[in-house]
Amino acid sequence: MSVAPARPLAGRRILVTRAEEKGGRFARLLQEQGAEVLQIPLIRFEDPDSWEPLREALSQVQRFHRILFTSATAVDRFFERLRAFAGDSKLPAALSVAAVGPGTAQALARWGHAAQLAARSFRAEGLLEMLPTQEISGQEVLFPRAQEARELLVEELTRRGARVALVPVYKTVPREESRGTLRTALSSGRIDVATFTAASTVHHFADFLGEADLPRLMRQVRVACLGQVTAEAAHERGLHPDIVAERSTLENLAAAITEHFQPGSQKP
Repeated sequence: MSVAPARPLAGRRILVTRAEEKGGRFARLLQEQGAEVLQIPLIRFEDPDSWEPLREALSQVQRFHRILFTSATAVDRFFERLRAFAGDSKLPAALSVAAVGPGTAQALARWGHAAQLAARSFRAEGLLEMLPTQEISGQEVLFPRAQEARELLVEELTRRGARVALVPVYKTVPREESRGTLRTALSSGRIDVATFTAASTVHHFADFLGEADLPRLMRQVRVACLGQVTAEAAHERGLHPDIVAERSTLENLAAAITEHFQPGSQKP
């Protein structure tokens, strides 16, 4: 009787830090490769401090030339609120939709919309490369995003002559009840890889552990990051990414982790 070969991540224990409502699919991808997954969500998504900026923008949505999305969470939160305000999730046909990353484009598709412009680079800078000054100048741009997101895109679009309506559709807050659980898990010495899919999660992780204890608790733990923005945040907080998925999809991050543990890769 033949014996099935061991799956590549068998015997590896991997920490998933994504928000609770987002971590399940990533955990399944890792489990399919044999990993034992420990889910400790470090953030949660909440309503922004006010819905009024979005309500005002939607009341005059016909004036906008473009709408920009830089995360799947922003897509979902925007269309949920649009449906609540307007009774459906339709956008004006003349409104050009732009997205950063395949996950964001997939989220748009789930709501019945296609991105006319999709950044080849999986970060906000990639979208800027596709929006020349002569095209964006004078345009009204609607930008639903996280309340605490990076300002680079807004600043650069404004510099190029666009008028940007920034509308927060969610905010990211630390999940304080995970603080003790995280410390206990890392103190056990049984975590092989800690995974990060957003810069906000990196920052909350580092804050939970504290600057003094972070090096000790992470000494034997590999760090895996989704995309360069997340990896840069990890470097800033004293973490040193061993695995970086250049394409910002969960499938690519799971594949990069699996590849890292293949024979001949850098691993003990």
